[in-house]
Amino acid sequence: MTIFRFLLVSFTLSLLLISTGAQADPDAQPLKVRFVNPGHQFDNSTGLFWRNVALAMEAVAEDLDIKLSVTYANRNHILMKSQLNDALRSNADYVIVVDEKKAITKLIKADAELDKPLLFIYNAPQEHILTTKPDWLLGYILPNHFEAGYKLARGLFERAIERFGEDAKLNMLALYGDHTTDSALSRQRGLELFLRQHPEVNLVYHEVANWSAEQGYRKSIRVLSHIKNINMIWAANDPIAGGALRAAASVNSAQLPVVGGINWDKMDTDEHLDVSVGGHVLLGAAALIMLHDAHHQGDTFISSSNFAIFEPDSEQYQILIKAIQERTLGNINFKRFSSLHQEPWPFTLQNLALCIQKGC
Repeated sequence: MTIFRFLLVSFTLSLLLISTGAQADPDAQPLKVRFVNPGHQFDNSTGLFWRNVALAMEAVAEDLDIKLSVTYANRNHILMKSQLNDALRSNADYVIVVDEKKAITKLIKADAELDKPLLFIYNAPQEHILTTKPDWLLGYILPNHFEAGYKLARGLFERAIERFGEDAKLNMLALYGDHTTDSALSRQRGLELFLRQHPEVNLVYHEVANWSAEQGYRKSIRVLSHIKNINMIWAANDPIAGGALRAAASVNSAQLPVVGGINWDKMDTDEHLDVSVGGHVLLGAAALIMLHDAHHQGDTFISSSNFAIFEPDSEQYQILIKAIQERTLGNINFKRFSSLHQEPWPFTLQNLALCIQKGC
């Protein structure tokens, strides 16, 4: 009887285990995401921005049980297209892309039949994609670059008044990112609005530096050698600003202009920008959380064309900036920023800094 009962219990347990496995929720499996990163994995003249984007996303993936794989196109659009094709043939549930110089949507037609949803970050797809709204278009999330350009100009203006006095004549050199991308043009428009509102700031020269520290240096030293009264330099990113700062120091180290950029990058030990506006390095992390939540809740992904994520490098953000630069974002519990959490926190730079400072 004892043996019979043992066999009966064992058989019953086996049936329960089989039944449980058959009814397992497929959403319980790790979400598989492929990120086609347009930038470099290692240090280069354009900085470490894209590597830091991926590191922040990897920290989110670890907390939310997402299987994230990242490829780097090294600013090579031919390689980016090849990596996109590989991603579309992979076993990923979703593919995240950056439509840099429209390389992605030049490859994909609106009527293309893709079996994987694409999420665009940092750059929106071309207009024909947005108008047609193909089934494979999951959505997009874009930082407010206009706001970044404006906030950088305002911060430089405030520093210039502090350094040179309220009666000083303010002459600006502007170094733009490039001629074509939405991010470069939007940041430029933010600067232009500030200049219209502040006619006391004179834009004496502007140039494109292609996001490069080397070009920032070469183009700045040429301009500063010929125009001696420049005391403000607005740069589209921190690498350009760092190059401009070195140029200014070599031309006239006694009276440096106020210099600022965008990115929150870690500068060389002998460099210190007067202003750096940043936070958008965490946009990929925010998008991955939104993707995770929409997937598990069965909701439509909510796109955003002006995601507010830019702030100057003021004291309250230093702890977050340090975590980005020293690659310790893993100390943040990103589960707290998921809507699946019992008490979710809004994804803001203030809350991320607070999470590091006080725990979350």
